[in-house]
Amino acid sequence: MAAPQIQIAAVVASQDSGSEVVIKSDHPVPTPGADEILVKLEFSGVCHSDLHSIRGDTPMLTDVAGHEGVGRVVQVGSQIDGEQWLGTRVGIRWLYSSCRQCEICEINHTACPKQKNAGANTPGTFQQYIVSPALHVTKIPEQLSPESAAPLLCAGIAMYSSIMKTKARPGDYLAIIGAGGGLGHIGEKKKQLCLSLGATEFLDYQEVDTVEAIKAKTGLGVHAVICTANGERAYQQSMQMLRPLGTLVCVGIPSVPFSLPATPFDMIVRGLTIVGNSAGTSDEMDELLAMAVAGDVKAHVDVYELHEINAVLDRLQRSDIDGRVVLKIPE
Repeated sequence: MAAPQIQIAAVVASQDSGSEVVIKSDHPVPTPGADEILVKLEFSGVCHSDLHSIRGDTPMLTDVAGHEGVGRVVQVGSQIDGEQWLGTRVGIRWLYSSCRQCEICEINHTACPKQKNAGANTPGTFQQYIVSPALHVTKIPEQLSPESAAPLLCAGIAMYSSIMKTKARPGDYLAIIGAGGGLGHIGEKKKQLCLSLGATEFLDYQEVDTVEAIKAKTGLGVHAVICTANGERAYQQSMQMLRPLGTLVCVGIPSVPFSLPATPFDMIVRGLTIVGNSAGTSDEMDELLAMAVAGDVKAHVDVYELHEINAVLDRLQRSDIDGRVVLKIPE
């Protein structure tokens, strides 16, 4: 099918602390290159990192944010088999592309130093149409609705991949700092959400000393912590919660830079491991989608229209969202 020349997009007005997005109906539709596909987006999740990019907290080299997009392929480049791709539902992730040729990619392409990231240094998913290298899109099973699949492309895979990095075993204690928000999915509503999704215990840092409560529960501390919060205090508590030989997975991106509270003495005596995680591999993404099809993973989703994006960003700024927000892209 022939794609239009212009589209509706949520465009960042300017990169400053109070910046908002403007809904434009005359944004150009990109043309796919030889090895690319053009995707008509249906839904896009909204990530806290989108807020940081739009408000100027983190570098953004494009004017359209978003990196949890789901839609169907409507056009292909000259080197792409149209019969294989046209009509296929795919996902656009944070890891928009990697070189797949360097020594880092040979180990794990999610850390490629030449990678491009949707909504950060290449146009993102808050628009009707997006081009992407066919090699890097994720094929979405037809059994999943596009709005439920969208959050799995960043929030979902970030958590799944983080859990894999903890190397936790059945029976181990795992703490998720920031649970109830977009990544983990604090307040009574978020407590009930976490407990309904299978958490064995919920600790509100405003009500209890979470470090002491965890040590009272576990004795030596937890085997692993996944920190999805972005504050210095959250990372300090994460380190304090770990038992000897424990693992901290850093996920929450600080708005203001700070150093991890880990000394060489801590690392030597306690044998701790600290790793970072931003995106999972293609294989991990496929594993997660298979779990979603089986009903083992399900995101808590609220759907809004694209033109409501500024209200959604304001709510994110106030930490006033339970679970994940997904934007419906205009048809």
